[in-house]
Amino acid sequence: MKRHLIGILCLSVTACAASVPLPMPGPEKSARPPSEVMDRDALAPRDGAGAIVVLRDKTRFWRKRCIYDISLDGQPVAGLRNGEQVTLYADPGGRVLAVSIRPEEKCDAVSAQVPVNVVASATTRIRVVADVSYALHVESTTY
Repeated sequence: MKRHLIGILCLSVTACAASVPLPMPGPEKSARPPSEVMDRDALAPRDGAGAIVVLRDKTRFWRKRCIYDISLDGQPVAGLRNGEQVTLYADPGGRVLAVSIRPEEKCDAVSAQVPVNVVASATTRIRVVADVSYALHVESTTY
């Protein structure tokens, strides 16, 4: 009887969960715009382009003052400080987004990159996180 009741409960929870719409990830509301912009053309929306939102997570201690340089296909676009984000626009196709920590103050030069398949009129969200072991993690989601 117990197994039967647990099975019914699991089935009803699964059925309810399937009908609940999932929120689409979007730009972080608390994020600030980039304080450094190197390529204003890459930040201008245009017809047929896909959006790439790059968000640098807020950190409390390590690397808080470090600047993360963002480049797309080898072209520098913006420098992000703690809690900032930038929206880039690129033509459809395969792109490479690179993030590197600028080696200044107490910041070690570290870099990471992620391939991005840009789709017209779609948005790709890139989240950049640094951990205590000085590694950069770049996570990508397209919606």
